[in-house]
Amino acid sequence: MRLSIARLLTSCALLSGAAFALTPPTGWVQAGPNFWRDTSGACVLREQAYPQDFAPIQSQQDALSLGNKLQKTLAKEGMTSLSMQPVSQQSDWSVLLAYTYTQSGVKYQIAQLYLSQGGKLHTISGSNAEGEASPCVGVMRNFLKGK
Repeated sequence: MRLSIARLLTSCALLSGAAFALTPPTGWVQAGPNFWRDTSGACVLREQAYPQDFAPIQSQQDALSLGNKLQKTLAKEGMTSLSMQPVSQQSDWSVLLAYTYTQSGVKYQIAQLYLSQGGKLHTISGSNAEGEASPCVGVMRNFLKGK
């Protein structure tokens, strides 16, 4: 299934042509550099730019291939409930992964968008404790899907 992230991209402004400046959902507060949380603290968003080369993904098939590789890597690292979707991003593609991460006995649901920005790896991640019923969960997931 293809998802358009046009709204996500319009929520971001280019800085020096190399990185996004994420504008989080309305009402979210900055909790650190490139890190936001909803007012209850139940959900967080994090934007990360890496120095690692990451060529733009040119096709849906390339996004699927990369997503499958990322799923395998995350599974080896102990992540569970993995799912992946290729995401249409104007003329390029991105990969949206969802998975469960366990830390100190607590399970967290993670949604992470992998994209190329200026030829470098860029991610936007959202997380919440598994089973969290706060409205922020839906807001965060829709934001990452570009809705």
